[in-house]
Amino acid sequence: MCQKFLSKHHLLANQYQARDILAAFLDEMKRGLAGQPSSLAMIPSYVSVPEEAPQDEKIVVLDAGGTHFRTAVVRFDRDSVPRMDYFADHPMPGVTAEVSREEFFDLIVDYLRPALRESRRLGFCFSYPALIDPQRDGKLLCWTKEIKAPGVVGERILANLSRALERRGLERPANMVILNDTVASLLAGVTATGFSPEYNYLGFILGTGTNTAYIESNARIKKAPGLPAHESMAINCESANFNKLDRGDIDLALDRTTSSPSQYIFEKMISGAYLGSLCSRVLQAAAEEGVVSRTANALVEKLETLGTPFLGDILAGAPESESAFADEAGQERETVRTILSEVVERAAVLTACNVAAPIVNLAEAGSRKKKYCVCADGSVFYRLHSFRERAEKHLTEILKPYGVEYKIAQVEDAPLIGAAVAGLVA
Repeated sequence: MCQKFLSKHHLLANQYQARDILAAFLDEMKRGLAGQPSSLAMIPSYVSVPEEAPQDEKIVVLDAGGTHFRTAVVRFDRDSVPRMDYFADHPMPGVTAEVSREEFFDLIVDYLRPALRESRRLGFCFSYPALIDPQRDGKLLCWTKEIKAPGVVGERILANLSRALERRGLERPANMVILNDTVASLLAGVTATGFSPEYNYLGFILGTGTNTAYIESNARIKKAPGLPAHESMAINCESANFNKLDRGDIDLALDRTTSSPSQYIFEKMISGAYLGSLCSRVLQAAAEEGVVSRTANALVEKLETLGTPFLGDILAGAPESESAFADEAGQERETVRTILSEVVERAAVLTACNVAAPIVNLAEAGSRKKKYCVCADGSVFYRLHSFRERAEKHLTEILKPYGVEYKIAQVEDAPLIGAAVAGLVA
């Protein structure tokens, strides 16, 4: 009965064939790079992997994340090892209440002010879809993660920040660069290998949201003519929006409840912002169809409110989750875990395809480098029970035919470190 339920709602992992999903990813990537209609924006970053490691340099960095806005001063020592000299954590403007454009940037200035005197360089990691221009400023395309600042959409971030600094009588940093958090993670990965030229580098995020970034040859970025063909740059795939997937009715119902229906479809199947709610709805449907009984009622509410961390507790059999089951519900406990485990397994398959796509893209383009460093960041990838192991198992299987090696690198404060690298080498 359990398998029939999962199949009916298109939740079985084996209903998602990695070969077909990978082929669709690669096609969407190619179309996005050519400027053709695609669910993958494939945004040029105008930053690349540095040829030389920064030494004895300091930079102010900002990180606008899902719910937090962080300010830091990063210093690279004589051995090119990054150190944090200053750090502050604040709420992301617009996360709890709507703010105007001026309020949004004035808040950032307030956050930035204590660090401004430390350096004339600034690297800004901005974790939202933004069109980056050759001057390394970014125009916000839309908000994700439920941020409420509509007046900022369509605006250039660094230009507006400069004006806000001027309004407050503060000097603008002489050199500023903005980049996506996934591109920042990619650049943080360079520090994990000691700035080794032997690797191709990728950035991967799976936390509140999800995305990938990789280094692409300028010659293949057809939508940006005039780039030096012999050079390369990081591409922000915006893979959260990948939509070439068959979804079940529960996926579709969840999508309709969000602030961005029919958008960010891929993200809504695997990321921390949605996975708890998705599993809550799955259990609710299972209870309605008689696959599980009243035990599900307690779990549905907890999954909806506690989200992905509680999902991990259920899968791990943690005491915090066991109390939600009735004492006599031993068999049902296993049924619930089977259902939720399959939803997570499906997410692991999709994640593996997401990470594999840039690697296969480069391998098929004839890259001479056979080593890949994937700098991965995000709570779901590292903290959701068994998720990393599941995803890596599928990734290893997908990559077998291509004769490549990969390593997963975890860099503490990756968005800040990557923004520092970008700001010092731009």
